[in-house]
Amino acid sequence: MMEWSKYSVENNYLPITGAFALLLCIASFFFQSWLAFFVGVFMILLFYFNHLYLRKVGEGLSFNNKKVRGKYFPSEEGAWKLDFHNIGLPIMKAKLSVTFHDSVTPHDKRASHKASIYEVTVPFSISFRQKASVTIPFTAEKRGVSRIRKIELMIPHFFGFGETILEKEFHSIQEALVYPKTKVVHNKHTLLTSKQGEFPISYSLYEDTLSPAGTREYHYSDSFNRIHWKASARNQSLQTKLYDKVTENGWNIAINIGDDHFVTNNLEEILSATADLAYFYVQQNIPFSVCINIRHVGTTPFYYQMPGTGREHLQKVLEAIAHIDVQTSVYPFEKMLAYYVSHLETQPFFLLAGQYIPKKRDLLKKIADRGSSIYELMVNEQSASIVKKSFSPKRGILYEK
Repeated sequence: MMEWSKYSVENNYLPITGAFALLLCIASFFFQSWLAFFVGVFMILLFYFNHLYLRKVGEGLSFNNKKVRGKYFPSEEGAWKLDFHNIGLPIMKAKLSVTFHDSVTPHDKRASHKASIYEVTVPFSISFRQKASVTIPFTAEKRGVSRIRKIELMIPHFFGFGETILEKEFHSIQEALVYPKTKVVHNKHTLLTSKQGEFPISYSLYEDTLSPAGTREYHYSDSFNRIHWKASARNQSLQTKLYDKVTENGWNIAINIGDDHFVTNNLEEILSATADLAYFYVQQNIPFSVCINIRHVGTTPFYYQMPGTGREHLQKVLEAIAHIDVQTSVYPFEKMLAYYVSHLETQPFFLLAGQYIPKKRDLLKKIADRGSSIYELMVNEQSASIVKKSFSPKRGILYEK
């Protein structure tokens, strides 16, 4: 539950009207008019109860700030659901204003949009000891996390003599997470390696002789030492051993969201292409890790997702990308690379996503010297591709291959 910040606004003409009602009561004694006296008393009582209502209304109203995380792909529909409970004075013909981040777009065409914030106003009424729910439908619009930032309730008096405003700016634990759109990386299929390694794959020239996968009928071209004698005796025909196909694989994606100390202008293109690669790696059962130079609390000072594959791993990566904000504190990219070299598990392939200009020493060369192949993700508004990088043996600098 949450507490409201409350203030009342009374009609500017209310003091003048109140003074007039008091003078009317006094004048009724001089003119000996009971009608004028009752009119004046009625007006004074009306103003008193108006003031009392504005002061007391909303004291029994509570909002349930429940924990809800909706996850959406762009263009999917969802809704904010706000639950209220009132044990105080009835609230009639009020207006509820809700503001939230524009990662989602409300269906209400009258909603105002300023500085990446939507504000939606809907009618609101609730009686004594009643529970009410307000639903605000929306459509997921763009990558990011949308939270309700402010709720404001404008409660008018029954007779129109002012209003009471309840408001609260808070960190809502109800949020809508929008996954990034994908930008197709055109040449990603050409990067499937055929080197010998330890990761299973559907087709490869190399096999893991410690991981038998079954048997098949013997062919004359098969090696004699691959005959499975027990299976041959059982089937009364020669059987050849089969082993799992393996290859060298494993990528690390290092994302530089910064341009010096500021967020880069092509951030969305980089993240969209990264999302496309994440989907591709999971489909191909290729393990991959992700480093993003945003400050993170923990043993690793930046965001790091250790190597893995599968649906759960993909979801963690997409959620991390969705949480990146233009106001994010940028961690120095060179420090991230230095930490990766000295503390984290090195992958056979290293993909640089974002701008990198070496200042003191080229840490990518150190990564390459440890056996990793270096690639760079090239993006623009129209396309995305991956370029192989190599080092000049004389000058030790990167060049496109």
